[in-house]
Amino acid sequence: MIRKSLVLVAALVCLHLAGCATAEKILPLHDETLVYDLPLDLTYLRTMEAVDSRPGWELEGTDKEKGIIKVRNVQYSRLDDSDKRSLTILVRRISAARTSVALAPESQRSLGGGDMLQTIKEKLNAEQ
Repeated sequence: MIRKSLVLVAALVCLHLAGCATAEKILPLHDETLVYDLPLDLTYLRTMEAVDSRPGWELEGTDKEKGIIKVRNVQYSRLDDSDKRSLTILVRRISAARTSVALAPESQRSLGGGDMLQTIKEKLNAEQ
């Protein structure tokens, strides 16, 4: 009985250490800034539509005056903590007819950030 308990404890320790080893893995940096010849209102609207079209993500909060869109991953899984993934997207005015879209610095190494930027890019490229 003690031997089975030791094997079980050893297996749990190994699983815990494997989880800790991947918790600090380096994720790719998505610091690109997308620039468009579109007014701020239209860029903000199309960015929200692109974010809303991504399966598994939902809008968590928006602030148009500050140009912030927050989204959260809603595909719950205890193995990869997808439910803890969130992104902050910044939409900024460059000039009256020119805007930029980028991930906030704290979201640039988040899981799904690159895919989200690609979805936004496809939506806004179709607008031009």
